[in-house]
Amino acid sequence: MRSWYYKSQKKWQKSFINSVFEKKSYRCSSFSKIILDQPELLDTKKSYYPRSLFKFFAPTSENIIDLKKQRLWFSHPTSFNDPFDCHTGYDSTSYEKHLLIEHIQSSGFDKSKNSRDRFTEDDLNRIFRSDTDYDSNWYRNNEMFWEALNEISKTKNKEFQDLIYKLNRKFKEDVENKIKKLREVNIRVACFSDLKSKNFPPRVNDFESMIQMWSHYADNHKGFCVEYDLSSLNPEILLPLKYRYSSKDKEAFESEMTKLLLSAGLLPIIYTSSRVNVPKTKLKAIRVDNEGNLKINSDVDSLLYKTYIVKSAKWNYEREWRIILDGDICSYFDNKISFPYAKKIYLGCKMSTENIDILVEIAEELETEVVIMEMNNKKFYLEPESIDSYKWNKKSKKWNSPLY
Repeated sequence: MRSWYYKSQKKWQKSFINSVFEKKSYRCSSFSKIILDQPELLDTKKSYYPRSLFKFFAPTSENIIDLKKQRLWFSHPTSFNDPFDCHTGYDSTSYEKHLLIEHIQSSGFDKSKNSRDRFTEDDLNRIFRSDTDYDSNWYRNNEMFWEALNEISKTKNKEFQDLIYKLNRKFKEDVENKIKKLREVNIRVACFSDLKSKNFPPRVNDFESMIQMWSHYADNHKGFCVEYDLSSLNPEILLPLKYRYSSKDKEAFESEMTKLLLSAGLLPIIYTSSRVNVPKTKLKAIRVDNEGNLKINSDVDSLLYKTYIVKSAKWNYEREWRIILDGDICSYFDNKISFPYAKKIYLGCKMSTENIDILVEIAEELETEVVIMEMNNKKFYLEPESIDSYKWNKKSKKWNSPLY
């Protein structure tokens, strides 16, 4: 059942991303602009929408303040703990081989077999036949590209050897610069876990057994977790509404537009053993202008967004969903988006008394339920306990004053 879910999940969300960027135009060139121009695109994802999601927090003053002010921080992927996360894969060797073949064909080659100052037709054919994939070469037993090029270089004079070296260095710098620019694209992300939803096959005590999530993302159980009710962001509720700009109520209009973008950007992670790689033809199509800005088409845009929803299968226990937003939207709100959807607050089993008191007070202000996680005495899972027992114990301590 689990494998069936992942297959269906992969199908719908990649299709959704493709459908958005197929509508890209000069006027609506970003994900956000396309959605705001054609919100009906969200209609295809309404049946997949989760009722609630969980987010774990370290007990920093900034996180506590953000909870109190009902806002959510969106991070740039460079801050993530997994170095592969949101990083587009690529085959540098295949790209360099592709560019070298193009260079030989465009500059012309010598049809003789022993030219020392040009590539010959035999050289070109040898490069064509060479392999760039070490993993798949074992059963083909082809000559590797760099081995072939090195052997060809030995037959050339010093000047031409230098030219080959400079060409290869140029091609390598080109691909590395493009990938670097892709990884620096200003797209920001907020991460959640789907721990009580019908979207995943049921497991016993899903939330209560997620002790590693508390360890990784809530400062070794000293932090807290918030369950967000996202039903109001479901496209089924948003799409029937008609949003019109009014200078008299700019704030309300911006709030509704932000809801549309949050709804559009919310997607579940695909867990797989394969990275999203940029094909050499698409990599070649990317241009970097004199100011260092990327010039990319809708195919690369789509591929980049898919990179943001793919992670190694090693992380599948997190059952992650993400909201992905364009950087200009996040920058407008100083990377903290209004997020008044807190439904329940869970306090870590090692949280300090001071932080418990602060978060209980915040929960009362927000009219949000709050519980404390306690370690089960027999099994490896946590149990939510009512905050009333904590209040009672704290109050009862005052009855036994050491001053009397």
